[in-house]
Amino acid sequence: MKTLFILIALIAISISASSQTTWYQIPTGTDKKLNTIDFPTTAVGYIGGNDSLLLKTIDGGKTWNSLNYTGITFYPGEEHIINLKFVSAQIGYLAAGPYGGIYKTVDAGLTWTAMTPAGVLCFSGGLYFFDENNGFFGGSGCFQGETIEKLVGGTMTTTTINTPTWLAENQVVDFDFLNTSFGLAASYSGYILRTTDGGSTWDTIPTGQPNLVPLTSIAIYNDTIAYAGYDDLGAGFGILRTIDAGLTWQQDLSSATFYYPAYLSVHKSGNQNIYSGAKPDFSAGGLIFESTGYELWNYYPVDQPIYDMTSYSDSIVFGVGDSGYVVVNRPVNTLAVDEKQNESSLFSVFPNPTNGQITIEFLNELMPEYFSLSIFNSTGQMVFYSETNDVQIELENLEVGLYILQLNAEGKTYSTKILKK
Repeated sequence: MKTLFILIALIAISISASSQTTWYQIPTGTDKKLNTIDFPTTAVGYIGGNDSLLLKTIDGGKTWNSLNYTGITFYPGEEHIINLKFVSAQIGYLAAGPYGGIYKTVDAGLTWTAMTPAGVLCFSGGLYFFDENNGFFGGSGCFQGETIEKLVGGTMTTTTINTPTWLAENQVVDFDFLNTSFGLAASYSGYILRTTDGGSTWDTIPTGQPNLVPLTSIAIYNDTIAYAGYDDLGAGFGILRTIDAGLTWQQDLSSATFYYPAYLSVHKSGNQNIYSGAKPDFSAGGLIFESTGYELWNYYPVDQPIYDMTSYSDSIVFGVGDSGYVVVNRPVNTLAVDEKQNESSLFSVFPNPTNGQITIEFLNELMPEYFSLSIFNSTGQMVFYSETNDVQIELENLEVGLYILQLNAEGKTYSTKILKK
């Protein structure tokens, strides 16, 4: 009977995948496991992986290059970047290890500085930031369970967790916040942590799953609905959902499949769709679940388990997984052009190609009162930055090659290519 159910599920997936979203693979030049992905802008993104791998894109995810960075101390056998979050193209945080610590960069990932927790945070995992100086670090203590550090005005303080589990392997691995007061966190202990006071104190909430299976991820949909991923490979049926702001949790049977997957990540895109990356029990490869309404799910087979997902421009969604695997829900050759903010909508650059100075000319509207300019080389290194509103830029000192110019104005990012000859 179970075999029959599996065959029915396979047929359903085939029909769904052929008529709905297509996932396109992006070459990365690596076969290492990819653990985490984040896009602080529509053009700039970062991927962290095993064996100290850090990848960067400056063209919206179309191409990825490895960064040669400094400042991170890895422990033998744990040379992994397990989580990263950027608040801008230049400023970001990452968790190494899981017991390698937490680090900050202010130069687009080239150099990293270790953060010093206020308490004991031996194992690190979860990251969340409202801005550069305010956010959360999750993990566990050396001989205790869940630990959350709160960053307030750039200073780290230890929060209060009611009824922690006191097991070091029970790291806090993911956060999401609806606003500055209400937030949820996922723990390997199998418990949801819930705050209503901006993260100063956290209640420990059971999910109702047997054996307290480890949670992997959390995504808040609105003020009452949220989703959590969990790793119960072979027994997982539907993704976990709450409809009472995290107080109680049940499996969402509308997402249930006979693949009995491990739900390794959950993510809410800007257009309010929910995504989950997964690993099926009885077959190779992975699955991506997509909900275009919070009770309607489609799911699609992909070539590798998906460990993390992110998005930009409301609906351009990425997933990362084993063996250097990256997929996106758009044709790859369309990624360099933002669906909302394209390079022709604000300015042009001339002469281009150039052998020296370039001039920025604004199109169809007045020059913004304030804007900043960044130029990146083909490996993602920032080689020029200015906040002076100067429309003439000297490139004589740059090597011959292709560059990306980004202009940030009024909370939007615009980009174009420059050829130095």
